Amino acid sequence: MKNTLLLWKLEWKHTLKLLPGMLLEAILIVSLLVAVAFGAGKFFYRDKPLIQITIAVVEEEENPMTELMLQYLQNMESISENCQFQVMGEAEAFGLLQEQKVAAVLVLPSQLVEGILNGENTPVQIYFPENAGMESALLKELTDAGVGMLRVAQAEIYGIYDTAEKFDALEKLSMLEADINQKNLAFALDRMALFQEKNVSATDGLTLMQYYTASGMIFALLLLGMACYPMMQPYTKVMSGQLFRQGIGMMKQCFGKWMCGFGSLSIGFVAIGIILRLPKFGWYQIGVSLLILLCVTTFVFFIFQLADNGVTAILALFFLSTIMVYCSGGFVPTVFLPETIQHIGRFLPTTYLIQAAGSLYTNTIGSVGVGRMNVPVNYILLGYAVVFWGCSYVVSERSAR
Repeated sequence: MKNTLLLWKLEWKHTLKLLPGMLLEAILIVSLLVAVAFGAGKFFYRDKPLIQITIAVVEEEENPMTELMLQYLQNMESISENCQFQVMGEAEAFGLLQEQKVAAVLVLPSQLVEGILNGENTPVQIYFPENAGMESALLKELTDAGVGMLRVAQAEIYGIYDTAEKFDALEKLSMLEADINQKNLAFALDRMALFQEKNVSATDGLTLMQYYTASGMIFALLLLGMACYPMMQPYTKVMSGQLFRQGIGMMKQCFGKWMCGFGSLSIGFVAIGIILRLPKFGWYQIGVSLLILLCVTTFVFFIFQLADNGVTAILALFFLSTIMVYCSGGFVPTVFLPETIQHIGRFLPTTYLIQAAGSLYTNTIGSVGVGRMNVPVNYILLGYAVVFWGCSYVVSERSAR
């Protein structure tokens, strides 16, 4: 036992010499993740819409009613955010259309509004450019949908006339038409009537900032494990044999290496928590943090025992961490991923590590349905830690032989 304690003491001294560089790496990794998250947030949540549709409007004759209609459309909230109408001459409009500087040209006939009111319904001509881009394609889909709605409304008017004529109720035709028009206008003007609302949480009740802080913390912790290779790398066969002769078995050798990695990642975890401004820690947060560190350290240790050399080990840890965090919804919430990726994510430890990290904010750790049982996430993480530790020991034992 004396030789074992001496070995562990020497390992700790070696670890302490490497800690400053490891802490610097932790700061660089987290700073890089924060910069990427900040840039992505600025891109996806900028005030300017991603798609701006410019529509050239050509009036066959100036008409105050037509201008009033255009002003009304332009001020509608659902249109003003993405569409912009520009009234111009015919030659200029088609020139811009040919250069694909406008998404479409809208030619308004004379007496347009009056024709709608008296039933003439003079058609509006819409021209799209060849090889239309996304803006024109989107506008065309919206236009086709509008045409379909107008056809349905017109068919309803014709249908109600035939129905009233068949049942000798033509005297009530105006009332029936008014009722149909009222319902169609309510359907068209109330855009929310086109959708069914269902409130769901893609981040398991966390705010977006909390969710990405939790997933970023796990990703940073896994990447930080790359700096632990010098202290967690397996002994050479010659060194391992000498330790065996001194009475230090493989279990003690592995535990000493693992303990150095656990201590280093614990210090790195504290540094990450300070940088990310995690919530004030209580006993619950301390317990969950130790569980996260236990699982992450054991996983990193297993990868290092499995790899042949340092370069392979570090690259394997990097690529595995990136792929696992992605499949677990660390970059994009799981509900937005393909079903195959979601199914794969259910078997990955990073899925439950992210959930455990998120529970630092909610003080409640979730559970997962396994058959007819609900297994708490902390039990699942303990199970992964046991499996990784057992596999690490088996690999180390075989390598020593």
